[in-house]
Amino acid sequence: MSEMYAIISELDQESSAVVKNLLARLRDACGLRAIYDLHTPHFSWIVAESLDLESAKAILTDLAAFHLMLTSHVFGLGIFSGDRPVLYLPIAKSQAMIDLHNQIWNRLGSLADRANGYYSPAFWLPHITLAINDLRRENLACALESVAFEPVELTISVDNLILVVQKGNPPNNVLYQYRLANPGRH
Repeated sequence: MSEMYAIISELDQESSAVVKNLLARLRDACGLRAIYDLHTPHFSWIVAESLDLESAKAILTDLAAFHLMLTSHVFGLGIFSGDRPVLYLPIAKSQAMIDLHNQIWNRLGSLADRANGYYSPAFWLPHITLAINDLRRENLACALESVAFEPVELTISVDNLILVVQKGNPPNNVLYQYRLANPGRH
């Protein structure tokens, strides 16, 4: 497996517990296990094959110091179609989230090689992945039956930016973690 770098944000503990319950249902009912190769429940801001890590560290430190904790809403269910479909929970973009995403791309985009265009500001659909790499025609109906008939509605709080690299085993290694500014600190 080649290396992939990403800036992600983990979900707050309560939201993460709800997502982990959905993942367990998909695993137990449909055998969907590939998601467990990924980092804890999260969403991604940028994904690239390589990244200038030293410059990225300084930029992320700066961004985290000047951006406040974000709150957003999750509701519904989505599928990215194609050869490798992805089942996900969509995240509603707040203006604060859009602003931070634009700054991440404006400041880190030139430091990344082969950044995934689907995460660029023009196409970015923030989401929490529920099934990836093992979702097939044979288990898609099971996956939908397992999670589609129960409403999922969350208010997520995001207080972190995390730089991870996906390679080898374990597949995701946290390289650097940053806490977004807390309004009480200013």
